[in-house]
Amino acid sequence: MLELDGSGAEPLEDEDPRRIGPIPLIGRLGAGGMGRVYLGVHDGRYAAVKQLLPSIVAEDKDFLRRFGHELDNLARLPARATAPLLAGDRTASPPWFATAYVPGLTLNEAVGVHGGPLPADALWLLLREAASGLAAVHAMDMVHRDLKPSNVMLTLDGLTLIDFGVARAAEQSRLTRTGMVVGTPAYMSPEQASGAGSSSGAVDVFALGSVLAYAATGRPPFGEESGHAVLYRIVHEEPDLGAVRELDPDLADVVAACLDKDHEGRPTAAELVDITDRHGPFTPPLWPESVTGRLAGRAAFAETVPDAADLRAEVPEAVPDAVPVVPPAVAAAEPERRERRRRTRVLFAVIPVVVGAASTIAVQLLPHATDSDAEAGAGPASSVPASASAPADPAASPSKPGKESPTPSTSASPSASASSGGQGRDGGGA
Repeated sequence: MLELDGSGAEPLEDEDPRRIGPIPLIGRLGAGGMGRVYLGVHDGRYAAVKQLLPSIVAEDKDFLRRFGHELDNLARLPARATAPLLAGDRTASPPWFATAYVPGLTLNEAVGVHGGPLPADALWLLLREAASGLAAVHAMDMVHRDLKPSNVMLTLDGLTLIDFGVARAAEQSRLTRTGMVVGTPAYMSPEQASGAGSSSGAVDVFALGSVLAYAATGRPPFGEESGHAVLYRIVHEEPDLGAVRELDPDLADVVAACLDKDHEGRPTAAELVDITDRHGPFTPPLWPESVTGRLAGRAAFAETVPDAADLRAEVPEAVPDAVPVVPPAVAAAEPERRERRRRTRVLFAVIPVVVGAASTIAVQLLPHATDSDAEAGAGPASSVPASASAPADPAASPSKPGKESPTPSTSASPSASASSGGQGRDGGGA
């Protein structure tokens, strides 16, 4: 059996495939409500291979078309914000695609490894790196829409945001057309929580504020449960930032600005980058020692790609190569009819660092995220009625932030995580 130590993956189970397309699989990175993520080897490098559940495609006939369109757009993202697409086949049953595996930890994992909230200097770095990534995406008229701890990847080099644009395809699904809100409630913006919707980058800025509050306190600022209660607080109540203010008053002011109920009152991602420049420079090691040590282990694993002979012994079955990926610039020059045909063959995706899987209605490529703890008690990503004008249960009328009795979070214990040392075990959107 091939060595998986440090990868964040677990051994394949009996029901798991041994190959997807031309890619031999050596481990399972995550599984959830939308699919499974496997660790594979493609052209001498590790790959995160995502296989959608057949039921997802059958349930919404338009999903793959929209999803493919979003992923085509994502191919235009700056290289520093993405992990390259290696292969894919939308005509396969079920469809799949693979991106480069890049070692790292999700933010929720890092908080667990550290044993609690991150220090102030790490929080400023987190803000700068995340805001920089969002600014680059917003400059291209794209929006993330599902930013949360499990979509924030810490690496030895800094930070990478994952799953850009994937939530958008899900937002336009049959669920939202029937008046449902899709996403992770604890990290939604007021616009999303109320069902108003928004294509503005201000949605991401609000989510970034919630993510920062989580990193500073170990819990989301509007409470840890999912459903109507937390959506109500997001729309109508102020966040609990007392612990953030005790840690760093300046940072608390920035987080509060990000969490402005009025989307026009929030700073832009580019403005946040300018703010963080006053708190640099940021020099290695970038993260707390405990986190850096775990990241070093992931990086060491990434250097140990098995050779072809070992792979043949482990996974002897061969299959035809996947359809090669066509760069967007080339595809754009082709006739429209040919472009449509190409999109039916290739799942076009350039998604950022793929190392975890976390629960969300959006398709995930994260091998290291969880839902029960990856969202730091936020509860699984869910679809709920759009209106947040009143609590779901009058008897459970929301208390003021910080006053409720939150469900104990397991994020401080990596061994209890669905990531089991790094890989997602309950990635509802995996």
